[in-house]
Amino acid sequence: MRVWDMWASADWFDAVVLSDRALGSIEGQYRAGDPLAVRAWGTLHLRAAVSAARAGDPPVCEDHIHQAREAAGRLTEQPTFDRHSLTFSPGNVLIHAISVQVEMGDHSQALALAERSDPAQIEALPNSRRGHHCMDVARAWLWDGHRDRALAELEKAERIAPQLIRNHPIARATLRKIVYAERTTTREKLRRMSDRFHLDG
Repeated sequence: MRVWDMWASADWFDAVVLSDRALGSIEGQYRAGDPLAVRAWGTLHLRAAVSAARAGDPPVCEDHIHQAREAAGRLTEQPTFDRHSLTFSPGNVLIHAISVQVEMGDHSQALALAERSDPAQIEALPNSRRGHHCMDVARAWLWDGHRDRALAELEKAERIAPQLIRNHPIARATLRKIVYAERTTTREKLRRMSDRFHLDG
């Protein structure tokens, strides 16, 4: 929760440092294979990866994703009781790996990872995580110049998690960019056609 607070004020470096400190405090339990420690370890690495991506530090980001992926490989089963309600899983690592590429502006890599992803792992996630994932993929398609595919992903995100997506600033900004680009394109097409028809005004 403190890392999230730091995200709100764009303290990316401090968020990485705090995550690393928290990781150090549970490393012994993680190495011993405690199920809750494995889930907390993986979740903290994902938080740190996002923080590093936003800080513009790809090597640190990739290292945290790698560590989270290793932790996901150590998961045995969903614990019957998780006091922290963590949703850490291989699918969660997968969508974070895509998300951090979007955060770092590498939309081509984000789309390549999305194309290779296992749909079953993503389907197993809560709707809020799946909706956010589709929103990330929409951003990647938009930056790649494919407005139709971006809109399709945004529509999918809305179907999965309507309240989250309709009110999310990133989803709204993505849709606004699609609308603006479409209007600009339409205006340009109309201008050219008007010129060809020699229409006045």
